[in-house]
Amino acid sequence: MTPHSAADQVDAEIRRLTVDDLGIFREIRAEALQRHPQSFGSSEEDEGGDAMIAAYRHWLSGSILGAFECGSLIGVAGFYVSADKRTQHRGHIYTVYVKENSRGKGVGDRLIKELLTHAETCVEQVHLAVLSTATAAIKTYKRNGFEIYGTDRRAIRIGDTIYDKYLMMKTFGADVASTA
Repeated sequence: MTPHSAADQVDAEIRRLTVDDLGIFREIRAEALQRHPQSFGSSEEDEGGDAMIAAYRHWLSGSILGAFECGSLIGVAGFYVSADKRTQHRGHIYTVYVKENSRGKGVGDRLIKELLTHAETCVEQVHLAVLSTATAAIKTYKRNGFEIYGTDRRAIRIGDTIYDKYLMMKTFGADVASTA
């Protein structure tokens, strides 16, 4: 049983964003950073300007999905595979954000499901980090098979406020026992 009723669902179009979407990606990213700075941020964004634009162009050359309603971007979620040869069995979900007025309507769930469908074809497991206080996001991830495997204590500091993040992982297929 889905936690979203059919009446609450948003009929969003999900598609991969490209560098041609840089303008609308910058807008939704700016909103995310303004409303939830503890959840987002990279050193390039701290620098702003050319470094930030270069980072966004790089992200958009990869796998960032966008959810559109009536032509407006209402949500995003990114995925990448570890670059290091020894960790290429691991994928990572990042920069997940759904606009406030579209939350609770299945948009985030659909974005995660789409990313996981792609991820299953190229990695054995998917990781993400989420604020320990982001209960709705944590429920979405758990509903999609993620489990908390650790806490990154004091992961983010904004002024005098410190935030913890949960580390979550989903594996595909049979779990392989680790060897030490």
